[in-house]
Amino acid sequence: MLPVTNFSENSDTMSVLFCVPAQGQERFLDVKVAGLPLWKRLYQHALRSGMIPRFIVRPGTPISYRLPRETLVVQEADMPCGFDKAVFCKPGILPDISCLEAMGEENIPQGALCVKDGLLGFVPSPDCFEFGKAFGTDGFKALKDFLFSYLTPREVFCKGAIFSLRSKKEIKRAEKQLFKGLVKDTEGFMSRHVERPISLFISKRIVNTSITPNQITIISTLIGLIGALFISIGQGFWQIAGALLFLAHSIIDGCDGEIARIKFMESRLGGILDFWGDNLVHAAVFGAIGIEWARRTDTVFPLYLSAAAVIGTMLSASIVYFSTMRKKKGSRGPLYTSVSSTQRKGKIAEVADFLSRRDFIYLVVILAFFNHLDWFLVVAAVGSLVFAGMLIWIRLKG
Repeated sequence: MLPVTNFSENSDTMSVLFCVPAQGQERFLDVKVAGLPLWKRLYQHALRSGMIPRFIVRPGTPISYRLPRETLVVQEADMPCGFDKAVFCKPGILPDISCLEAMGEENIPQGALCVKDGLLGFVPSPDCFEFGKAFGTDGFKALKDFLFSYLTPREVFCKGAIFSLRSKKEIKRAEKQLFKGLVKDTEGFMSRHVERPISLFISKRIVNTSITPNQITIISTLIGLIGALFISIGQGFWQIAGALLFLAHSIIDGCDGEIARIKFMESRLGGILDFWGDNLVHAAVFGAIGIEWARRTDTVFPLYLSAAAVIGTMLSASIVYFSTMRKKKGSRGPLYTSVSSTQRKGKIAEVADFLSRRDFIYLVVILAFFNHLDWFLVVAAVGSLVFAGMLIWIRLKG
């Protein structure tokens, strides 16, 4: 009897995603998809779907890729058992997370084989050695032929996509769909229809570089602070240039989250940098408008308005951080999703979520062209304090 590896020592139920490349076709696991080799993307998709990823290779197979330490490389003479459900993935395809979730949740009766575009799912019998014989030089094909010989195949519904990655054209199509999935339902109108298309355009061109999300956050924050400096210099060219840099900050700020999510690089540090970087830029812009206005009119009143806007901004940021972000444990994101920490949102919380969107940046740009950023500062001074009051109310009621 050949030795086997038991995966379920600490779990009663378990779904395992296996990837079985045919001999000589291991190169498909190295195919780059949106900045990650296929094996790493498969690994992350499996983890996010609740499955355990495993890669099966034969003795003597040269492995050019580095598998994560948590991933067991199973060889032909060491077939695994002890799991509830096995899902086998054909090399050269990429099932998205929702598809793997559907496969993992599928109620598969004993003796049935779920089939879906390069995925095979079944409940294995206790005799692990028998289906271990199927892994020969043909890999997935040999396994499929073996399973078809004694299981009843049935097509399974899968709401998610399964991408083929056999050509550059197919890879581009897969990447396009993966990036499209990054658009959030909660985004404001201008963010969804203006900023997001531009930020996605940028992200697609840097996803295969070594630029990290945190580096993008820092660059975005610096651009916003330079924009605030320009706004403080004077009206006309300087305020228009500053307002456009403020808008550029907002657009590039979307890239850090896009790169983090598509490359599975979300982190608590990244979320904190992004959150406080945004609020620092907003406070700097409010302060800059007041400084320019006070210098131009030789009055102090604009500085009071700036102080009110800055205090309201930082107070709101502190309330959101301590009530919704500080509680989250672990190193992974996403970190900030709402101004309210409660699951059931009242009308005030819904309004606060709406007001927290950054569509106001376009008003800054428009008013800069008409030399009336002072109008915006009046609204911002009152609005930021009202917004902080709404957050305090939400906090007390929650």
